[in-house]
Amino acid sequence: MQPVRITSGDDTAALERSVAAALRTIAAVQAERSAPPVRSARLRLATIYGVTRLRRRREREDAARA
Repeated sequence: MQPVRITSGDDTAALERSVAAALRTIAAVQAERSAPPVRSARLRLATIYGVTRLRRRREREDAARA
């Protein structure tokens, strides 16, 4: 078991501010990722990536059969 560390009020306040800042950053990133232009671009890139992977797999399978 780890020893319990007693923190001062300043340490606790600094930790709370740090956690609050991290949570704000996470919320901002989530909001940005779900924004319509960003979401649309991400879906388009995901589609292109999926199609490219499928094409390459088919090429490998065709080459293996030949």
